[in-house]
Amino acid sequence: MRLLVILVAVIATTVATSEEDVKQQFEKFKADHGKIYQTKSEEAKRLQVFTENLKKIETHNRSGRSYKLGVTKFADLTSEEFKSQYLGGYKRFPSPKSTSKKVSNITVQDLPESIDWRDKGVVTDIKDQDMCGSCWAFAATQQIESYAAIATGSLLELSTEQITACAPNPLQCGGSGGCGGSIEQLGYNYIQLFGQTTEEKYPYASGYYGITEDCEFDVADTPPVVGITGYDTISNDQDATLSHLANVGPLAVAVDASDWGLYWSGVFDGCSFSANIGLNHAVQMVGYGTDSVEGDYWIVRNSWGNLYWGEEGYIRLKRESKAQCGTNSTPMDGTACVGGPGNDEQHVCGQCGVLYDNSFPLGAYAIN
Repeated sequence: MRLLVILVAVIATTVATSEEDVKQQFEKFKADHGKIYQTKSEEAKRLQVFTENLKKIETHNRSGRSYKLGVTKFADLTSEEFKSQYLGGYKRFPSPKSTSKKVSNITVQDLPESIDWRDKGVVTDIKDQDMCGSCWAFAATQQIESYAAIATGSLLELSTEQITACAPNPLQCGGSGGCGGSIEQLGYNYIQLFGQTTEEKYPYASGYYGITEDCEFDVADTPPVVGITGYDTISNDQDATLSHLANVGPLAVAVDASDWGLYWSGVFDGCSFSANIGLNHAVQMVGYGTDSVEGDYWIVRNSWGNLYWGEEGYIRLKRESKAQCGTNSTPMDGTACVGGPGNDEQHVCGQCGVLYDNSFPLGAYAIN
């Protein structure tokens, strides 16, 4: 599998140099991803977008930046199409305050130089949310999987569909719920009440057509196997985030993934702190480390599959020695509740805002 991924990476980051080469690479792209365009004009448009993305990849990869772009599964989409179709699934309550107590007397120098919870056997395989804005449900499910494994010693693959289809969002906080977007905290609340069943018993289906399926959870037919007692949060605190990752477990995090569509490898530093950091995606942070050339980074798990995006479905985000911060000037796109208050802007820290909204479940336990 590792060899296959390396071969795919070599092909994906090799840019065509002639019109015929571009057409051949486009044909391969269509075959790899089962792309079928309905009209000749649509196919011509997709070829044009693909060609422009190849030029973007070539220009970037010659720039000497700390990360590489490649022909990912999104290479026939414009930046605007990518953001409208695959982002916006993360939403958050307005003006939330962290419920975590400030971790005092953290000495970062005493923490391990690196931590990766994948190595501890508490992280399930990469999944694909597909056309559904259910990143929030994936982030919540992945967290519960990990914390249940830490608590019980048994790693189970839990049902993302249960949270996607069943967790209510009555106030429509930034979204309509399901594929229309929500927050992982609502996922935690739901599982605290009903428990979570396995992926085998209730497999993911909403992503196939991008439409939220009806909730079909039934205690008799799909009995829950894991429960939690609540959740907690950390906000804009790099030392507390490092300490939590080192000593407790992974974190669900909010990010601005607007420029992640063509990411292939390396330490990503493509989010500018002087531009709008519009949080629009939920993912799982599973550790941190240091590259001998590119420096410190966060290890972040995505939900876009493991073969045609990123480092086998992961991205490494640049981690500054001291957290830098910026502004989310469009919080109404992701934080407003219908009939409720909103904010003009939010102060967010970390590359792509990765430190602003970090959450984790409490009291994970097995249900017999």
